[in-house]
Amino acid sequence: MPQQLIYTSAPRGVIAGRSGHCTVARSAAMRDALMLQLEKLSYYQHLSLAGGQERPIYCCRILDLRGSRYHVLTRIQDAGLDFTGRTNFIAHHLVFAPEEIRQFASPPILLGAWPGWVNAWNKDPELFEDEDWSSLGNLAHATMPAATWQQLTGDGANGYGLLEARAGSAFRVDDLADEQVLALFAESLELLELRDPRHDFRATAWQYTFTTSMQEQDNPADFRWRCLHSDYPAATRFAAPDTRALADVRAQRVTDEEALLARGGRQATRFVEAPQNVNALVGESARLYAKAEGMPVPGYQWFTVDRAGKNPQPVNGAISPELFVANPPMGVSRYMVVASNSEGEITSGVVTLSVETKAQAAARPAAAPRAGSGSGPHIRTPEEIERQRQRLQTEEEQGKKPIRKWPFITLGILFIGLAGGAIALLSSGHDKPPGSTAGRNDTDIGLSNLSKSSNVGVKAMNTAASRAEPANPPSAAFSTTETSDPAVAFSENLPKLPAPWAPRQIGNVAAATWASFKTNAFIVHGSGLNIDKEADNFFFVQCSASNSVDFTSRVKTADQKNASRQGIMLRDSVRPDAAFGFVGLSQQLILWAHRDNNSSACQFTPVRVAPLPVYLRLIRQTNSICGGYSTDGSNWIWLGTNQITFSRPEYLAGLAVSSGTALWTEAVFDHVSIKHLKLE
Repeated sequence: MPQQLIYTSAPRGVIAGRSGHCTVARSAAMRDALMLQLEKLSYYQHLSLAGGQERPIYCCRILDLRGSRYHVLTRIQDAGLDFTGRTNFIAHHLVFAPEEIRQFASPPILLGAWPGWVNAWNKDPELFEDEDWSSLGNLAHATMPAATWQQLTGDGANGYGLLEARAGSAFRVDDLADEQVLALFAESLELLELRDPRHDFRATAWQYTFTTSMQEQDNPADFRWRCLHSDYPAATRFAAPDTRALADVRAQRVTDEEALLARGGRQATRFVEAPQNVNALVGESARLYAKAEGMPVPGYQWFTVDRAGKNPQPVNGAISPELFVANPPMGVSRYMVVASNSEGEITSGVVTLSVETKAQAAARPAAAPRAGSGSGPHIRTPEEIERQRQRLQTEEEQGKKPIRKWPFITLGILFIGLAGGAIALLSSGHDKPPGSTAGRNDTDIGLSNLSKSSNVGVKAMNTAASRAEPANPPSAAFSTTETSDPAVAFSENLPKLPAPWAPRQIGNVAAATWASFKTNAFIVHGSGLNIDKEADNFFFVQCSASNSVDFTSRVKTADQKNASRQGIMLRDSVRPDAAFGFVGLSQQLILWAHRDNNSSACQFTPVRVAPLPVYLRLIRQTNSICGGYSTDGSNWIWLGTNQITFSRPEYLAGLAVSSGTALWTEAVFDHVSIKHLKLE
């Protein structure tokens, strides 16, 4: 276990200690040489004598001593005056052998959080026997790697910038507390998980040496990262032309996975598509498939198992989501897959690969899905299902559906004519809702049914909105049928929305709402009182999404009325009180708004923003959603990350517009991208 040495400048001299089971120094001569080297590193320049500020200094070094390498953590601090009236300090060192470091957190975490650092010492020299090192091993690794980078710079991904800095870089830290400096170092070292070429980032983190404040006696070669305080004389000596404030560090290259890790933290692995049983014919190849999510992105290992589902044996080279089995043997084989990341692993159930002859397959009443011919069974995605639903609905509306039973159709037309005449007689003398000339076009994509809500006040809103419309607005209607949800209908002269996008009214919304897609942009003309109360009322242009997404769009133009909202949203369902994450505009502000299932009302954070256009972005990783904006589409400013739980893997993504009043407002969105669905 680690060895520790405590040095004080008081006349009592050197205080040294080691564990009774120390593996660091294996001989008395080696221990003496190590202690002598540590004494040479025990120095402290008092600043209070020159009117400066005393502060602790934290260091991480690597010592090469007689052919052996040691990792040394040092904490040096002022200890006041000794009994002779001279200044005093304490230097406390922890020494680790290379084989010990993987079991502990990174050096900045140990330096900042270990409770064993000594603040005072007045004993004679002694050896520490049978020490309890559990307090070192109990320090947890960070699960939200870049929280301090997020807070100080607006984007947790900037923590990669410290890893990209050249060896020997100097940073000014006058405006940061020691705890913040250590936190920034620790968070960047946690991000090594995706940057370490050796895939051993726990050990690699100990190769990044540093000091939180350079002193004149320091050897610059000892430290990869050198922090400078302007009140230390060494600040001028060790500064370089590229010296900058630590909080000004920015990352130059970040992958999508790296950004998700930095902004959302680690997430345990879970299956979003479990493997399924597969049938194949003799001589055919077969494929088994599974998909897991987590952060970092999980790795895979496939296994064969026995009839009881036990005795797993790894399949050589089977480390991808898909297991390809060439010419599998006749009969039944059993498999399972393990998906894992640094947060743990998850094991699938046992699935079977059944291989039979063509004669056996023909004898079965119903053929099972086959995995031959190099491809497995196709499972339709929610997007494909929605596109098919909209295609069938369009064909039905345009009369393209095949007509086969003419007598029944003729009777139906006669019945509809009689019923229409009766309804016309019964409804004479009653007012029609404004713009109710078009039929109902149900745009619910089937993920969740909107709760039936009262239409009290809608008529007044419709009336006010109709007075505010331009002279020749596109025709739109608001369904007031008591047994149906609010929906949107369009006149034929409006360009259709591209599949799988569909309009939706959430809560109570005025009739003057419509959306179209023209010249590679969405034009959203909507109303509704709010997005920031216990229940929402706004116009939504939506499509289905599932699991993790990266959703971006640009607000090209917007009529920013008082209390209006124009932006992008990830939403659990069409319920007015559903959980959501939203980033968008309100007059000259950017709003990061969100509601969890456990929250009774929306919370939002306003931020000043430059004039339009402005880019908006939402990233969802498991239940973590973060929102941000950019003025150029590349340098993102992140407003916050929240845990927002959705009730199912499928949910809604779309363009949200509310006017804040009964009147309408309009926004134009372009550069819309959701995962690989891109409209530009």
